[in-house]
Amino acid sequence: MEKPMKHLQNKKGAALITMLLFLVVLTVIGLTSVSITSLENLTAMNERIYEDRMNDQEAGVEPQVDILETTIFEGALPADYQMPSGPVPVSAAPTLPAELITELIEADDVALVGALGPDLQIILPDLTTVNADIDFRFTKFNAGSAVEANAAYEGIGNAAASGGTQKVFQMTSQSTLNSPDSAITNSYICVVSGSCQK
Repeated sequence: MEKPMKHLQNKKGAALITMLLFLVVLTVIGLTSVSITSLENLTAMNERIYEDRMNDQEAGVEPQVDILETTIFEGALPADYQMPSGPVPVSAAPTLPAELITELIEADDVALVGALGPDLQIILPDLTTVNADIDFRFTKFNAGSAVEANAAYEGIGNAAASGGTQKVFQMTSQSTLNSPDSAITNSYICVVSGSCQK
């Protein structure tokens, strides 16, 4: 009878089993930490790529405003804005001035090609292409303009003296690296003198 009791009181293998269980727990914790770190790095990288692409699209806004203001002020699209030296493609050059000056409503889009494609193609220093489109939306008469004065409405200002009209344009800018549903769209109001504001 003494022999089985001796074996039950022998604890030499308990330390080994305890250490193996402790090692398994530490391994699981280590693998979990590596997975979380990898996921955080991937998230940070995706966020950086998203920010870069959004910045690329924002880079298309300034040339759009410059072309819009200059074309309205001069009454024509300057030749140096046309490709190959400028951002306006050959297919868009004939219709863009009409769209900006004579209020032509054209069904062009940054996602299409040719005459119905983007009004501008801007190539950034990192060789990313940003397609941009300027669309006339509507004309708005200022309060107190001649139109409202003739309708016997004395709005803000002194009737015809403060008059004038404003043209509202929609500008769309999209990097070719982004999906079509991520385009940036801005609205600008321009006066006849060619000055525009967001």
